[in-house]
Amino acid sequence: MINFVYVTEQGVVAGVAINEASIDVSEYLIVERQDLPLEPIESWYIEDGEIKIDQQKLVEFNRKNMPTLTPIEFDIKLNNAGSYDTVQDLIKDNFEMRIAYNRATFFSRTDPFVDQARIALNLTDEQVDTIWESPLV
Repeated sequence: MINFVYVTEQGVVAGVAINEASIDVSEYLIVERQDLPLEPIESWYIEDGEIKIDQQKLVEFNRKNMPTLTPIEFDIKLNNAGSYDTVQDLIKDNFEMRIAYNRATFFSRTDPFVDQARIALNLTDEQVDTIWESPLV
């Protein structure tokens, strides 16, 4: 079996062929299975005949795949981070954010509300990631 990768407009594609006769190997990068990156394919790119990892795409992929939080989990994490009261003050003065916060059945790390609150609270994406991944205590 042959592992191969190639680039399309949508990104890198990986495949497996039964034997070299079943594909035109000149059009693909042939790699050993153990040499395939462990990072998700969404972060791969090919440069100079090598598979490399786009760190920004990897961060974005990981962020999109962070678990959703229930409103209770979200509030506990905000409280543990010392941001609960600040968020309450923020939503008190912004009708749209108050509706988004109060009516949410879950919070996703990539929700527009989370990003708007992050910006308003002057937090970095990395700080929000840390809060999101922190244990519930």
